[in-house]
Amino acid sequence: MSEAELSIYWVPLQKQGLLLPMSNVAEIIPYEPLQRVEETPDWFLGLLSWRGEQVPVASFEMLTLERASFSLVSVASASLIIVKGLNDQEELPFYAIVSQTPPREIEVEEEMFFVTGEEPARTERAKVRFENDIVSIPDLDYIEASLRNVLIG
Repeated sequence: MSEAELSIYWVPLQKQGLLLPMSNVAEIIPYEPLQRVEETPDWFLGLLSWRGEQVPVASFEMLTLERASFSLVSVASASLIIVKGLNDQEELPFYAIVSQTPPREIEVEEEMFFVTGEEPARTERAKVRFENDIVSIPDLDYIEASLRNVLIG
């Protein structure tokens, strides 16, 4: 791998993809039932018991689009991507994002991305064209802040 290459996961969502740096991902596990939490926003899907931690789980699409709904094409093929918290390790060491199918590990170079010119949503740093798809580069700081607001109030 050259210095210009990045190791990322291409994460399939309901309507588009998401690109996550591998360095931010702690583990990818098969989807499992979540503990529901009362009086939380729709995008907050619940808590996952993972390695002795209670990990909050978010739907990226529902957090991004106010009128989005969440459904899995198949629970058997869905995955939970455990993401390492970036900002406040004590309050939020990990959180999870749901993927429709297992993410694909790929090596990319910056030149492989083409900016779309579309205005990114509040949850995105950018929307880019990658291969034949429009994909999101998530704003992990925004996702973490949203989760902390729900958990801490």
